[in-house]
Amino acid sequence: MPPTERKLGFSQLRVGIFVLFGLAVLAFLILNATGDFNPFEKTMSLKARFASADGLREGADVQLAGVHIGKVDAVRLLPPDSPDDAKIEAIMTINQTLDGKPITDRIRTDSTAQLVATSILANDKMINITPGTAKGSAVTENNVLDSTSAMSINQLTQTGNELLQQINKLAIPTNEILNKANQGEGTLGRVINDESLYKNLDSAVAETRTTVVKLQTTLDKVNSGSGSAGKLLNDPELYNSLNRTVEQLESISKDLRAGRGSAGKFLTNDELYNETRAAVRDLRESVNNIKPALEQINRIAADVNSITTDLNEGKGTAGKLLKDEQLYNDARDSLAKFNSTAAKLDVLISDTQSGKGTIGKLLTDETLYNNLNQTTSNINQITTEGTKLIYDFRQNPKKYLTIKFELF
Repeated sequence: MPPTERKLGFSQLRVGIFVLFGLAVLAFLILNATGDFNPFEKTMSLKARFASADGLREGADVQLAGVHIGKVDAVRLLPPDSPDDAKIEAIMTINQTLDGKPITDRIRTDSTAQLVATSILANDKMINITPGTAKGSAVTENNVLDSTSAMSINQLTQTGNELLQQINKLAIPTNEILNKANQGEGTLGRVINDESLYKNLDSAVAETRTTVVKLQTTLDKVNSGSGSAGKLLNDPELYNSLNRTVEQLESISKDLRAGRGSAGKFLTNDELYNETRAAVRDLRESVNNIKPALEQINRIAADVNSITTDLNEGKGTAGKLLKDEQLYNDARDSLAKFNSTAAKLDVLISDTQSGKGTIGKLLTDETLYNNLNQTTSNINQITTEGTKLIYDFRQNPKKYLTIKFELF
């Protein structure tokens, strides 16, 4: 019996359910293949604010250092009293995980969102987020990222127009300079039109070529080992001598580090270091002890300097002696008189030695000497008798004081 339209068999219902399930799976796979739909993936919302949308639309791509992580859900205008650099707000939906790790490990509070052009004319924009650093903290739901705007096509056009205007302004004086140069005016015109300058440059180039040829010849001689420089570069014996010198220096350095020899002991012996340090300390103490003496010497030098200044200025007795002309003349006259007196005294001494005059005779006459000697003897005898008389008078004064008086 053929089935009626009102009755639906289980087999037909099963086929319909299977077809619907297949269509649903196919739709899911198609949507999942686009990357815009995954009901099992967790997402989070972030915000970024810009001065203008400049081609940013809903559904625009959101990337992290060039890697797709989400899309723009909405682009909306902010209130009129908002800052000039935050007139629109973009709401982004991004995946919470990237390569199996939380997205907050890459997007931090010090990350920035930038508008990036996706076409040559920069009409379509996307948002690229720069990875954060360890200095920032993890972002949270609806966190507002710092933002920077790329240069738009309008800004490029405006900049190009300004550049063209500047070029036009520069073209006028440049054209005038070139006209003067073509006419031979100014330094540039003379450089371009002066034949003598060309000849001088040609001769300079020729001399330069000659110099280069000579230099090349010299280098060839050096490479071939000719001359002092060539032997210096190509003589293996010189290299061996330098190598031996370096080895000797290394040996000396090793001996120094090992403490061998006088220099090595001086560098490595702690006792010698301590003795040297003690000697330096003693020397410092000696210097400190010398300082008072030096100060005393400085004071003496200052006093001597003061005395010298007074002498130069004619102050005091010594200064007047050095500077007073009258005192010099008086001293000169006195010295002349002294010399005259000394001459006369010399004559007197000569006369005395020759027996002239009273003093000469007194010194040279034998008879006078004997008479004086005899007189001196008589005086001594009288003195002796007087002494005896005085002594006798003291012993027996009555002998001399008794007076005999007789009338008849």
